[in-house]
Amino acid sequence: MKRFTDAGRQAINDGNLYAALSLALTIPDICGSLEDPGPDKSQSRYERWCNQWLQPKFTTTTKTIDGQPFVWVTGQQVYQLRCSLIHSGSDEIDQAKRTGVDRFFLFDQTRPDFSKFSNCTFNGVKADLIAMSVALFCDEVFKAADKWDATVVGDVKIQNEKAKLLFIHSKGAVIHGVTFG
Repeated sequence: MKRFTDAGRQAINDGNLYAALSLALTIPDICGSLEDPGPDKSQSRYERWCNQWLQPKFTTTTKTIDGQPFVWVTGQQVYQLRCSLIHSGSDEIDQAKRTGVDRFFLFDQTRPDFSKFSNCTFNGVKADLIAMSVALFCDEVFKAADKWDATVVGDVKIQNEKAKLLFIHSKGAVIHGVTFG
């Protein structure tokens, strides 16, 4: 996972926030698939991974009106952002799939925080919005992936799956006895 998180951090350092965000939103897919490979599980394993490894970073000790911890962003909402970005290049959540947030507003380093706006008027309609720093969000995803990676180092099944991950080679690489010039 290190090559992916390093690439994401480099994208942040280079100011390439679109690349960083795209990679950050892919990380839960990769980790979830390593834990539970196979078809037709993408959304459930993505959300499960986010809820376990990422959501605690976005949960405060402040309680909601019903006494529950306040969660800035859930795994389900991150999944919806991932779908919006990957499938349509948007930050607006598909109306049929909204789960507590209608739209994300993503910011560069000039806004280094998170804000949640509930029941506000946006384009003449009541909406729940999340404004967040892309760099901060991505950094939390990369840290969560690093932590996850450290906990699965002894899991043979996951390590075997990790061996199948994409690797970008250089000219002259020798792979299984074949030299690529």
